[in-house]
Amino acid sequence: MNSQRGGILLYAILAIVILGMVSSIGYGIYNAGRKAERAEWEAREAKINADMAIKIEAANQEVRAEEQAKAKRLVEISGTLQNKLKEKDHALEIALNSVRSGALRLSIPVAACAPAGGDPESSAAAGPGGRDGRARAELPQEVADALLRIGSEADGIVHQLTACQAVVRADRAVK
Repeated sequence: MNSQRGGILLYAILAIVILGMVSSIGYGIYNAGRKAERAEWEAREAKINADMAIKIEAANQEVRAEEQAKAKRLVEISGTLQNKLKEKDHALEIALNSVRSGALRLSIPVAACAPAGGDPESSAAAGPGGRDGRARAELPQEVADALLRIGSEADGIVHQLTACQAVVRADRAVK
């Protein structure tokens, strides 16, 4: 009986060893499968991340190009405005110098005055006093200077408004 017991014990130990080996192999296969699945998932995530990075970089390049185009257009608009303002200032100086030298005279049309002491309705009007056949009064130099400056300021405002409109159009056009 002892030998039978020893044989059974030997088979039991052998069965336990084989069961341990089988479960160890099964665990190794399971673990290898998990690692393979994890590696596949990580590779898929890396590809998605790389694709997104390429798309983000392309979008960044597009935005940079748009910003550069807008900045270039704004520089052009600003240069045009500065040139027009310089031209306006130059034209004002020429006009002011012409008024001061007497080469340019500003005048306004005036109604003919009735003779003193008479009836304004029955008296004849005064004869024409200018080339166009209407009576004119020359403005004093100070008034002419002021009017020329006011006109120049108005021109400057028009140039600025035109530049503002160009900025809005440029902003809407670049996409």
